[in-house]
Amino acid sequence: MYSKHTELFGILGYPLGHTLSPWIHNTLFQLSGYDGVYLVFENEKWKEIGLRPIVDLGVKGVSVTIPFKEWAYGQANTVCNASKTMGASNTLLFRDGIHAVNTDGTGAVLAISKSNPDLLDPKKEKQILVLGSGGSAKGIVYEIAETLKNNARDKKILRKINLLARNESTSKEIQTALGNPDWVTITSKKECLEEVDQYDLIIHTTPVGMKGYGGDPLLDSKFFTKKHTLFDIVYNPLETDLVKEAKKKKAEIIPGYHMLLYQGIRQFELFTNVTVKPKWIRKVESLLLKQLKSRN
Repeated sequence: MYSKHTELFGILGYPLGHTLSPWIHNTLFQLSGYDGVYLVFENEKWKEIGLRPIVDLGVKGVSVTIPFKEWAYGQANTVCNASKTMGASNTLLFRDGIHAVNTDGTGAVLAISKSNPDLLDPKKEKQILVLGSGGSAKGIVYEIAETLKNNARDKKILRKINLLARNESTSKEIQTALGNPDWVTITSKKECLEEVDQYDLIIHTTPVGMKGYGGDPLLDSKFFTKKHTLFDIVYNPLETDLVKEAKKKKAEIIPGYHMLLYQGIRQFELFTNVTVKPKWIRKVESLLLKQLKSRN
C-alpha cells in the first residue's frame, strides 16, 4: 500500500529493461517497513531533459547507471570523495540541493573481500587487471586504491593495479585523478599476455557481454588459468561468455550480481538512513539470484 507519505526513489538510465535494482530496493522497503517505493526512470535523453522533472515529482534519490554516471556527477551541488576524484557518480540524493555519491567501488570491494581478502592485500607482489575505463571502472579503481592504502598503513604498496582499455585517454584520467601513484599503470593486451602469471584478480567493467550489448571482450579465454579470479560486473546474463571461458580454465569467479547487491544495499542506506540487517541481505540475495536464473 502506498500513501501520500510514501517516499519516491528510482533508477535513471537507458536501457533499463534488464535492471534488477527495483527488486533490491523494494524488497528492502518491505523488510524494513520503510514507507518507500523504487521506480524505473528510463530515457535515453536525460542529458537534454535534465533532473527538473525528477525533482518536481518529489523523488528523494535515484540510482544512476550507464551511460549517465559522469553526467550525474556534473549535476550535483555537493559530491563524495569518490565522485570528486573520479568524476562519476551512481547515486544522487535530493536533499537541500543535489548530493552525488559513488557506491560502485564500495560494492565491488565488498564483493572481492568476501570472496578472498588476499586479493586486496597490498603486501602481495601481485597485480590487479581492470578491463575498461568508464564510469564503473572509475568508481571501482578509486575504492580499491583507497582500500590498498588503508590496508598498507603507511607501508609500501607492492600490489599493482593495471588498466587495460580501448580508450587510453580515460585510463590516463584515472591515473591522474589518483595522483599518479607508481602502482597504478596502463598496460596493453600484449603486455598482459606476457605477464599473465603476475595477475591474480581480473575485473571486467565494460558492458560487453550484457544482454543488448555487442562487441568482443578485451581478453579472451587464452589468458585465464586456475590461478586467476575473474570478477565480471555484468550480472545479466548470470554468466557472460567471458565468465564461461574463464570457468573452463578453472579460474575462480566472483559473481557480478554481488557488486549489484552490495552497492544497492549501500544506496538503500543512503536513501533511508536505515542500516540493513544481515538477514535482509540474505533474503535479497536469494530473490536476486532467483530472478537472474529465471531470465537466463
